[in-house]
Amino acid sequence: MSGNHFIPVLVLVSVFSFSCRRNNSLPDQLEAHYIQYEITYLNSMAGDIPTHILPHRMDSWYTNYFVITKIEGFFNQFSLIQIADLNSRQVNTLLNFFGNKFYCSAAKGELPAGITAPEKINYNSTGELSVIGGLNSERVEVDTGSEQYDIYFTRDFSVRKPNLSTPYGSINHPLSEFRVELSYLEMELQCVEYETRVIDSEIFEIPDEYQEVSRPEMEGIINNLFTKE
Repeated sequence: MSGNHFIPVLVLVSVFSFSCRRNNSLPDQLEAHYIQYEITYLNSMAGDIPTHILPHRMDSWYTNYFVITKIEGFFNQFSLIQIADLNSRQVNTLLNFFGNKFYCSAAKGELPAGITAPEKINYNSTGELSVIGGLNSERVEVDTGSEQYDIYFTRDFSVRKPNLSTPYGSINHPLSEFRVELSYLEMELQCVEYETRVIDSEIFEIPDEYQEVSRPEMEGIINNLFTKE
């Protein structure tokens, strides 16, 4: 597929359809810790795409069974969803653009498709506290060898393995502020809203209309969203 067909996709975003297969091992409804993150892009361009036109919000739901994150934006033509199974330690990535729907499954303990991790990460817990989006948060200094920055986690609620979808999987508390790189996108995410919600458990299922692809295929599709090549 030509990259030219992918360029407009990131200006457009879709609502995720939940008419999907049920997981009968889960109750119909679950209590979830909901966080809305504000996305700040650290570069003005992502490949050939100006970042100011990209979505500036990520929604996350944390439960005892799964963690799901969702980025969606304009005109209901694009969504990127990560579903982390906290039991199997596997993350499914679901991509929807212009009605083309694909998913891929990461191996146990593997980061989701498209997420880039530094070769090494060293942490220094400072013990310094701040309130971020209503969450009491502790500052951690991160050193990757090539750059240094701060991230924050919260102890206000507890979920096992809350950060499987991020490079910070060794931190056992939910993140209230952090950095992540998706393909050509370097992003900083900060909690701006937190609350508990009751949600339908079908949100964690992969809808039947999504076609499974390999991880290299999914990463190729994601990368093509940002280039003309």
